[in-house]
Amino acid sequence: MLLNSTTIGGSLVIVGVVTAVGGNMLGDVLNRVLFSAPMGLGDITLLRIGGFITLLLGVAVLTGFDPLSIEAEV
Repeated sequence: MLLNSTTIGGSLVIVGVVTAVGGNMLGDVLNRVLFSAPMGLGDITLLRIGGFITLLLGVAVLTGFDPLSIEAEV
């Protein structure tokens, strides 16, 4: 079936990685630098934070491990 947990989780991981690493064409508001991170991580923006959260949701769907404890909140 097309809509299974592997498809959804994989899609979330791909979107999260692309957004967190390379999404720089979405305008000034999402790319405004909040602060610079040490250890070569670069500038932290709202877009990178959103991408990282999407990546964590994809990992949760694929592995069954809930790193953000979202299941307890729902």
